[in-house]
Amino acid sequence: MQLSRGWGRQKGDSYVVPMKPTRIGSTFLLLGLIAACSVGVTLPQEQGGRANLHGRVETLIVGGGPNKKYNQAGIESNVRYVDLLLPSESARRVLFADGDRSSKSVFCEGDKQDYFREPKLAHIDGPSSNTAIDTELASMAKAMSAKPETPALIYFTGHGGANRKSDFQDNYYCTWKDDQLPVTDLATSIARFPKTTPIVLVMVECYSGAFGNLLFEDGQPDSELVDRPICGFFAATAQRMSAGCTPEVNEADYRDFTGYFFAALSGFDRLGKRISGADYDHDGKVTMDEAYAYTLIHDDSIDTPVCTSDVFLRRYVKIPDADCFDNTYQDVSTWATPAQRAALDALKATLGLHGAGDMQDVYHEFRQADPVGSDSRTVHLIRFCRLYKTIGLTHELMTAGDRQTQDRFKALVRREHTNPLVDRPGR
Repeated sequence: MQLSRGWGRQKGDSYVVPMKPTRIGSTFLLLGLIAACSVGVTLPQEQGGRANLHGRVETLIVGGGPNKKYNQAGIESNVRYVDLLLPSESARRVLFADGDRSSKSVFCEGDKQDYFREPKLAHIDGPSSNTAIDTELASMAKAMSAKPETPALIYFTGHGGANRKSDFQDNYYCTWKDDQLPVTDLATSIARFPKTTPIVLVMVECYSGAFGNLLFEDGQPDSELVDRPICGFFAATAQRMSAGCTPEVNEADYRDFTGYFFAALSGFDRLGKRISGADYDHDGKVTMDEAYAYTLIHDDSIDTPVCTSDVFLRRYVKIPDADCFDNTYQDVSTWATPAQRAALDALKATLGLHGAGDMQDVYHEFRQADPVGSDSRTVHLIRFCRLYKTIGLTHELMTAGDRQTQDRFKALVRREHTNPLVDRPGR
């Protein structure tokens, strides 16, 4: 079974997108990250036509391709969806493509021929260029100094590129006019924020997992942990493409990280349908780590999501992969959080794995699989094995790690166990 996938191909260190997606039968292989072009989002509304959520979060939304040709309707749909989910009282800025609402910059696929049209967004505050992004982040950081407890949400949707010379550690987001925003440059912009401002990053472009390095000073994976409350969720590992960025206009067909993650977090998908089942600890609310687990289970695409606690553990807990799979399934399931356990069980069932004991056969299959494969089994195998390792590394850290590292990890996990769309500062 083939899954919705990145709509394009790699060439060297860049991302090259053809003008037509590949079809399997009558089904399009979707790319990068969600969206639609002509279908509007109809969410339960309050003032201003926004979702009825009551958090308070300062938000920067960045979306767009590197140029008009690759500025697909799917990217625009992601921008529209996330903007509509934000609580009405929350300030937000939107950077999209060339920054001009009257420009026919959105590439759509028509029944008979492809076409370009104007963006269907409530507002656009500027282009998705390097200069505009840096300027907006600087302004946001300055504004946060007066309300340091208010969380900042920074969301990127579009295309990403792989920097193989850095061993995928300094990958980049593709900005307008065929420019690039690497991990290290974004780290410089984020360093301007007050040290106490909680920052949430959600990035859904290909190779976005490298941005987990924003946990470290200057975005360098071998540097010290940053002294600020930051966490993030990313659509794919640093070495893999993600799903979305399609020119197709039927949003009901979209399968990607943004759609599943934010649907679980808000309770509504991009079409306004209520979504439930992600409150794995049954405390009456859905947090980001639960939305992440929900996405691991339900995301019917090539996405192999990553979160900052994954990155933290792989930096500070050095155990060979094979040793992690010496742990029995029963033990690992016991160590897992409710959300992790739900995802582990669901992925196990999807893969048709049986028993609660030895996982070495699974690890052997994982080792033999194509690390960038796009078939369903490979994708779910990667998700399962990464989660299995994360749970094992957590257990090792909490039973044998030093106190300081344990405390910093627990603080990160607490940050991931929040919901910026609902939580209010000071609560």
